[in-house]
Amino acid sequence: MIIKQILSKKKRSILTYIERNKFVRANNGIRLLPSVELRNAKFIRCSNDAAIGENSKLLCVAKYNGVEFEPKIEIGKNFHATRKLVIQCAYKVIIGDNVLVASNVFIIDYNHGLSPETESYLDNSLELSDGVFIEDGVWIGNSAIILPGVRIGKKSIIGAGSVVSSDIPSYSLAVGVPAKVIKRYDFKSKSWKKV
Repeated sequence: MIIKQILSKKKRSILTYIERNKFVRANNGIRLLPSVELRNAKFIRCSNDAAIGENSKLLCVAKYNGVEFEPKIEIGKNFHATRKLVIQCAYKVIIGDNVLVASNVFIIDYNHGLSPETESYLDNSLELSDGVFIEDGVWIGNSAIILPGVRIGKKSIIGAGSVVSSDIPSYSLAVGVPAKVIKRYDFKSKSWKKV
């Protein structure tokens, strides 16, 4: 039994290594630290100058409870994630150019079904959103959570610890649980103004 477990773990490790190498070759130039975990990397596209920090996870769900999905994670130019970024995708997560992501950020584009009639919520089918869209120049602060179906507009800032559950307009600063816009950038005065 122990030998079987060791061989199974070794096999997963080898498959992960092969998938990772294919991903790095397909996304030539990407800076991907060894501790980054990829699941179903064939569904992930990154620009070649992206940097994904240690202990991050890009997880594409291709099959769940017998249902097949075609997830898509796309990451734009000059993307930088510090560490422990987790993206869970069953449909679509699109991240624009020049996006900065601080530590411990979680992004997901689906929910487990909400039916209490199953033995476990894990037994429900996944409920897909219309995707998550993070536009060019966004900065996401430490420990923020980006929930399904959200669009974060160009050059917006999401404060540390915020939970984004609805769209955030471009050039906005949003904070809190749930995240609310508290400031907008004013181009005339070249400053952030309270809303």
